[in-house]
Amino acid sequence: MTSYDWDIRCADVELSRLEQGFTGYDHANFARVFLNAYQRTIRDVHIETGSLLASGKAEPLVSSNERWEAQISYGGASAGVNAVVRYAASELFGSSARYGGPPSHDYLRSAAHIDEELAGPVSSFISRGRRTPHPEGTQR
Repeated sequence: MTSYDWDIRCADVELSRLEQGFTGYDHANFARVFLNAYQRTIRDVHIETGSLLASGKAEPLVSSNERWEAQISYGGASAGVNAVVRYAASELFGSSARYGGPPSHDYLRSAAHIDEELAGPVSSFISRGRRTPHPEGTQR
């Protein structure tokens, strides 16, 4: 026969930890995954004039205890030959016949699985307290 005893004495401590939200450690983990995805998109951007590549941005949008959000974008202002990149969408959605048409140049495809990659840091945040010993010692 198998039995399980659940020690719920620390439930309030754990809920309090979760209520406090993300820490700097969590934000650093999220940023690491995000910047790795951005680096992959940089490798996928073709370079002729350098304008499309120079227009790339990796921007944190929200960074708080309750939420972390960031965005990778290409197009708009650029330090390259073309001061404003207006063709980023046609490149992304593959309407450029020059590069073989659809879907030949989806330079964001390598970041498509970022949600799966963020599962690790999110899981780390949620499960971090599971090994915290109870202040009163082990349950008898």
